[in-house]
Amino acid sequence: MADFPPPYSIRVSPRAKNVIIKLIPDKGMEVVLPKGVNHNNIPSFLENRRAWIEENIKKLEAKGLSLSPPELILPDEICFAASGKVYQVRRVVNRKQGVCLRKNVDRLLLSGPHWTPAEDIALLTRFVRNEARAFLIPELENLSSELNLPFNKVFIRSQRKRWGSCSAKGNINLNMKLMFLPGRLMRYVLIHELCHTIHLNHSAKYWRLVKMVEPDVKNLERELNNAGSLIPNWIDAN
Repeated sequence: MADFPPPYSIRVSPRAKNVIIKLIPDKGMEVVLPKGVNHNNIPSFLENRRAWIEENIKKLEAKGLSLSPPELILPDEICFAASGKVYQVRRVVNRKQGVCLRKNVDRLLLSGPHWTPAEDIALLTRFVRNEARAFLIPELENLSSELNLPFNKVFIRSQRKRWGSCSAKGNINLNMKLMFLPGRLMRYVLIHELCHTIHLNHSAKYWRLVKMVEPDVKNLERELNNAGSLIPNWIDAN
Protein backbone atom coordinates (compact mmCIF):
# COMPACT_ATOMS: atom_id res chain seq x y z
CA MET A 1 0.00 0.00 0.00
CA ALA A 2 1.60 3.22 -1.21
CA ASP A 3 0.05 5.51 1.35
CA PHE A 4 0.13 3.99 4.81
CA PRO A 5 -1.59 4.31 7.11
CA PRO A 6 -4.88 5.19 5.42
CA PRO A 7 -6.80 8.12 6.95
CA TYR A 8 -8.22 7.19 10.33
CA SER A 9 -10.29 8.58 13.17
CA ILE A 10 -9.66 8.10 16.89
CA ARG A 11 -12.27 7.22 19.49
CA VAL A 12 -11.59 6.81 23.22
CA SER A 13 -13.79 4.15 24.83
CA PRO A 14 -14.01 3.59 28.59
CA ARG A 15 -15.02 -0.01 27.83
CA ALA A 16 -12.03 -0.85 25.65
CA LYS A 17 -9.26 -2.85 27.28
CA ASN A 18 -6.98 -2.97 24.23
CA VAL A 19 -6.39 -0.86 21.13
CA ILE A 20 -8.89 -1.91 18.47
CA ILE A 21 -8.75 -1.25 14.72
CA LYS A 22 -12.04 -1.11 12.83
CA LEU A 23 -12.31 -0.98 9.04
CA ILE A 24 -15.75 0.45 8.33
CA PRO A 25 -16.95 0.50 4.69
CA ASP A 26 -17.80 4.02 3.45
CA LYS A 27 -16.61 5.44 6.79
CA GLY A 28 -12.88 4.75 7.02
CA MET A 29 -10.54 3.24 9.57
CA GLU A 30 -11.29 3.84 13.24
CA VAL A 31 -8.80 3.35 16.06
CA VAL A 32 -10.50 2.71 19.40
CA LEU A 33 -8.33 3.51 22.41
CA PRO A 34 -8.74 2.63 26.08
CA LYS A 35 -8.62 5.59 28.42
CA GLY A 36 -5.10 6.79 29.17
CA VAL A 37 -3.40 5.50 26.00
CA ASN A 38 -0.98 8.01 24.50
CA HIS A 39 -2.17 9.10 21.04
CA ASN A 40 1.46 9.50 19.95
CA ASN A 41 1.81 5.71 20.03
CA ILE A 42 -0.83 5.16 17.34
CA PRO A 43 1.48 5.38 14.25
CA SER A 44 3.84 2.69 15.59
CA PHE A 45 0.88 0.52 16.62
CA LEU A 46 -0.60 0.76 13.11
CA GLU A 47 2.76 -0.04 11.56
CA ASN A 48 2.94 -3.20 13.67
CA ARG A 49 -0.51 -4.16 12.39
CA ARG A 50 0.25 -3.17 8.81
CA ALA A 51 -0.01 -6.67 7.33
CA TRP A 52 -3.42 -7.25 8.96
CA ILE A 53 -4.73 -3.85 7.86
CA GLU A 54 -3.57 -4.25 4.24
CA GLU A 55 -4.91 -7.80 4.01
CA ASN A 56 -8.36 -6.80 5.28
CA ILE A 57 -8.54 -3.73 3.04
CA LYS A 58 -7.90 -6.04 0.08
CA LYS A 59 -10.73 -8.31 1.29
CA LEU A 60 -13.08 -5.32 1.39
CA GLU A 61 -12.04 -4.22 -2.08
CA ALA A 62 -12.59 -7.75 -3.42
CA LYS A 63 -16.21 -7.41 -2.26
CA GLY A 64 -16.55 -4.08 -4.08
CA LEU A 65 -16.36 -2.10 -0.83
CA SER A 66 -14.17 0.84 0.09
CA LEU A 67 -13.07 2.69 3.20
CA SER A 68 -13.53 6.00 1.41
CA PRO A 69 -16.87 7.68 2.06
CA PRO A 70 -19.11 8.19 -0.97
CA GLU A 71 -19.09 11.62 -2.57
CA LEU A 72 -21.04 13.99 -0.37
CA ILE A 73 -24.03 15.50 -2.16
CA LEU A 74 -25.92 18.15 -0.22
CA PRO A 75 -29.65 17.40 -0.34
CA ASP A 76 -32.19 19.40 -2.33
CA GLU A 77 -34.98 17.49 -0.59
CA ILE A 78 -35.53 15.93 2.82
CA CYS A 79 -38.07 13.12 2.97
CA PHE A 80 -39.30 11.93 6.35
CA ALA A 81 -40.83 8.51 5.73
CA ALA A 82 -42.03 8.26 9.34
CA SER A 83 -44.23 11.35 9.19
CA GLY A 84 -44.78 11.45 5.44
CA LYS A 85 -43.48 15.03 5.23
CA VAL A 86 -41.24 16.20 2.38
CA TYR A 87 -39.26 19.45 2.43
CA GLN A 88 -37.63 21.12 -0.56
CA VAL A 89 -34.28 22.74 0.24
CA ARG A 90 -33.30 26.03 -1.42
CA ARG A 91 -30.00 27.86 -1.00
CA VAL A 92 -29.76 31.61 -1.59
CA VAL A 93 -26.67 33.79 -1.31
CA ASN A 94 -27.42 37.27 0.05
CA ARG A 95 -25.70 40.05 1.96
CA LYS A 96 -27.26 39.36 5.35
CA GLN A 97 -24.77 38.57 8.10
CA GLY A 98 -24.44 34.92 9.06
CA VAL A 99 -26.03 31.82 7.60
CA CYS A 100 -29.52 30.84 8.69
CA LEU A 101 -32.20 28.25 7.93
CA ARG A 102 -35.89 29.13 7.75
CA LYS A 103 -38.87 26.81 7.30
CA ASN A 104 -41.87 27.92 5.30
CA VAL A 105 -44.56 25.22 5.04
CA ASP A 106 -42.82 22.53 2.97
CA ARG A 107 -39.71 24.51 2.03
CA LEU A 108 -36.41 25.14 3.76
CA LEU A 109 -34.40 28.21 2.86
CA LEU A 110 -30.68 28.36 3.61
CA SER A 111 -29.34 31.87 3.17
CA GLY A 112 -26.31 33.99 3.95
CA PRO A 113 -23.28 35.62 2.30
CA HIS A 114 -21.36 32.31 2.30
CA TRP A 115 -21.20 29.03 4.20
CA THR A 116 -19.35 25.75 4.13
CA PRO A 117 -20.79 22.28 3.44
CA ALA A 118 -20.18 21.49 7.12
CA GLU A 119 -22.32 24.48 8.17
CA ASP A 120 -24.98 23.44 5.64
CA ILE A 121 -25.13 19.94 7.11
CA ALA A 122 -25.09 21.20 10.70
CA LEU A 123 -28.16 23.40 10.07
CA LEU A 124 -30.05 20.62 8.29
CA THR A 125 -29.15 18.14 11.02
CA ARG A 126 -30.48 20.54 13.66
CA PHE A 127 -33.69 20.80 11.63
CA VAL A 128 -34.00 16.98 11.55
CA ARG A 129 -33.54 16.84 15.32
CA ASN A 130 -36.23 19.48 15.88
CA GLU A 131 -38.65 17.70 13.56
CA ALA A 132 -37.92 14.40 15.31
CA ARG A 133 -38.62 15.99 18.69
CA ALA A 134 -41.94 17.42 17.44
CA PHE A 135 -43.05 14.14 15.85
CA LEU A 136 -41.53 11.24 17.79
CA ILE A 137 -42.32 12.43 21.32
CA PRO A 138 -46.10 12.68 20.75
CA GLU A 139 -46.00 9.34 18.92
CA LEU A 140 -44.30 7.74 21.92
CA GLU A 141 -46.72 9.36 24.37
CA ASN A 142 -49.76 8.17 22.40
CA LEU A 143 -48.40 4.64 22.07
CA SER A 144 -47.49 4.57 25.77
CA SER A 145 -51.06 5.49 26.67
CA GLU A 146 -52.54 3.02 24.17
CA LEU A 147 -50.45 0.11 25.46
CA ASN A 148 -50.50 1.15 29.13
CA LEU A 149 -46.70 1.11 29.19
CA PRO A 150 -45.68 4.36 30.93
CA PHE A 151 -42.17 5.78 30.72
CA ASN A 152 -40.38 8.50 32.65
CA LYS A 153 -38.63 10.87 30.24
CA VAL A 154 -37.79 10.84 26.54
CA PHE A 155 -34.73 12.27 24.81
CA ILE A 156 -33.99 12.69 21.11
CA ARG A 157 -30.41 11.74 20.24
CA SER A 158 -28.23 11.25 17.19
CA GLN A 159 -26.76 7.78 17.67
CA ARG A 160 -24.55 5.91 15.26
CA LYS A 161 -25.81 2.39 15.89
CA ARG A 162 -28.82 2.34 18.19
CA TRP A 163 -32.33 3.23 17.08
CA GLY A 164 -33.33 3.64 20.70
CA SER A 165 -32.61 2.64 24.29
CA CYS A 166 -34.30 2.53 27.69
CA SER A 167 -32.68 3.05 31.08
CA ALA A 168 -33.47 1.42 34.40
CA LYS A 169 -35.24 4.67 35.40
CA GLY A 170 -37.65 4.35 32.47
CA ASN A 171 -35.95 7.08 30.43
CA ILE A 172 -36.16 6.43 26.69
CA ASN A 173 -33.67 7.65 24.08
CA LEU A 174 -34.87 7.80 20.48
CA ASN A 175 -32.58 8.26 17.50
CA MET A 176 -33.63 11.23 15.38
CA LYS A 177 -32.82 9.12 12.30
CA LEU A 178 -36.03 7.19 12.97
CA MET A 179 -37.63 9.98 10.93
CA PHE A 180 -36.23 8.37 7.77
CA LEU A 181 -37.75 4.95 8.50
CA PRO A 182 -41.19 3.85 7.29
CA GLY A 183 -43.92 4.37 9.87
CA ARG A 184 -44.24 0.66 10.71
CA LEU A 185 -40.52 0.40 11.55
CA MET A 186 -40.53 3.63 13.54
CA ARG A 187 -43.56 2.37 15.51
CA TYR A 188 -41.86 -0.97 16.14
CA VAL A 189 -38.80 0.75 17.65
CA LEU A 190 -41.08 2.70 19.98
CA ILE A 191 -42.84 -0.53 21.00
CA HIS A 192 -39.47 -2.20 21.51
CA GLU A 193 -38.33 0.52 23.93
CA LEU A 194 -41.65 0.78 25.78
CA CYS A 195 -41.54 -2.95 26.46
CA HIS A 196 -38.14 -2.42 28.06
CA THR A 197 -39.86 -0.40 30.77
CA ILE A 198 -41.21 -3.76 31.99
CA HIS A 199 -38.26 -6.03 31.14
CA LEU A 200 -34.89 -4.28 30.91
CA ASN A 201 -33.37 -7.16 28.96
CA HIS A 202 -34.02 -9.37 25.94
CA SER A 203 -35.29 -12.36 27.87
CA ALA A 204 -38.02 -14.74 26.73
CA LYS A 205 -40.49 -12.77 28.88
CA TYR A 206 -39.50 -9.58 27.12
CA TRP A 207 -40.02 -11.02 23.63
CA ARG A 208 -43.38 -12.51 24.65
CA LEU A 209 -44.50 -9.03 25.69
CA VAL A 210 -43.29 -7.52 22.39
CA LYS A 211 -45.11 -10.21 20.38
CA MET A 212 -48.32 -9.57 22.29
CA VAL A 213 -48.18 -5.99 21.07
CA GLU A 214 -46.65 -6.60 17.63
CA PRO A 215 -46.92 -10.21 16.34
CA ASP A 216 -44.82 -9.54 13.20
CA VAL A 217 -41.60 -9.26 15.22
CA LYS A 218 -39.48 -11.54 13.03
CA ASN A 219 -40.07 -9.62 9.79
CA LEU A 220 -39.78 -6.24 11.47
CA GLU A 221 -36.48 -7.19 13.11
CA ARG A 222 -35.11 -8.31 9.74
CA GLU A 223 -36.19 -5.04 8.12
CA LEU A 224 -34.74 -3.03 10.97
CA ASN A 225 -31.36 -4.76 10.62
CA ASN A 226 -31.17 -3.49 7.04
CA ALA A 227 -32.70 -0.07 7.69
CA GLY A 228 -29.35 1.74 7.90
CA SER A 229 -29.40 2.03 4.11
CA LEU A 230 -32.49 4.28 4.40
CA ILE A 231 -30.53 7.00 6.22
CA PRO A 232 -29.11 9.68 3.90
CA ASN A 233 -25.31 9.79 4.02
CA TRP A 234 -25.13 13.56 4.52
CA ILE A 235 -26.58 13.41 8.04
CA ASP A 236 -23.51 11.51 9.31
CA ALA A 237 -21.02 13.67 7.45
CA ASN A 238 -20.34 16.32 10.10
